[in-house]
Amino acid sequence: MRQEGQNWALGIRVELEIDADKIISRLYLGVVNQDQYVAHGLVSKGSSYLFLKRRAGRYLGEQWDIPGGTVEAGESPKGAAIRECFEETGLEVSCGELISHYTNADTEGRDLVFHTMTYGLNWKEEDVINGIEISKEEHDDALWLSIDDAFDLPLVWHVRQTLELVRQEGQNWALGIRR
Repeated sequence: MRQEGQNWALGIRVELEIDADKIISRLYLGVVNQDQYVAHGLVSKGSSYLFLKRRAGRYLGEQWDIPGGTVEAGESPKGAAIRECFEETGLEVSCGELISHYTNADTEGRDLVFHTMTYGLNWKEEDVINGIEISKEEHDDALWLSIDDAFDLPLVWHVRQTLELVRQEGQNWALGIRR
């Protein structure tokens, strides 16, 4: 699978080769190898997207994020994005294509490399009876916003980069709709 990314620090456009089968195989085998995989979902409802405010006192507290978390042993990244969305919002979603994949060193100085993957997640409002139920342990608030309006929020770094990519390529591309 070929996925374009950005080297945001240097402003250089690069192409990343992502072998999703290799990543998933490593996860199923429980290979740790100093790599940590995190899966997120950009949940769409029409032209709006779901953003969650991270609770103060937690990692990246008071910044706005999208549903996501650690890929557990034996779980695919897509499965993790779906599970995390349900745990953090109560929404049942379907998973689209991979939107972005960023790698970075651990921000707390540990000898780890993080792989942050974001998928397009699709939700139909009529599928939910009681609306969104955010995880109060992790989040303080939830908003549905357009991409342009979301840039007014203090966004988690990978969310900002993913939204830039979505804005450049268009909403249909981000949701895995190819013409």
